[in-house]
Amino acid sequence: MGVVFWSFRKHNVSMREMAAGIIIKDRKVLLVHNVKHGLRVEPPGGKKLSDEAWEESVAREIREELGVEARVTGLFGEYRTHSPEGDFMVRMYLCEIASGVPRIMEPDKVPAFGWYSLEDLKRLSDEGSLVPNMRLALDDLEDILS
Repeated sequence: MGVVFWSFRKHNVSMREMAAGIIIKDRKVLLVHNVKHGLRVEPPGGKKLSDEAWEESVAREIREELGVEARVTGLFGEYRTHSPEGDFMVRMYLCEIASGVPRIMEPDKVPAFGWYSLEDLKRLSDEGSLVPNMRLALDDLEDILS
């Protein structure tokens, strides 16, 4: 899958490590609307805690945001981005819902979620409604969703 590199050391910038889950069902990706990022659409995820493995972080964030137990099936990609919110290194993992039905768990943080087709993702990207790491992941997602 994809890895995009940008030299943060060269630019003396600190980078926040984030973990995110890519859940695909019926050729659609489950994404959330994040209040913190202006309701932009992103995969469920968040900050990796220092004492967590990456996979544990992804499963925890999915549980907190959507109320489901997720099984991590593999690394999807690592994306480094620069945005108004800061500089991020986001590791995305392919996940499956092991149990439960997605629902809003943190309405003040994530008021909505939805299943998005590749065409939806391209439209959201064109509108500027997709977070930077998802825009970088579009080519890799196209390989899976096509």
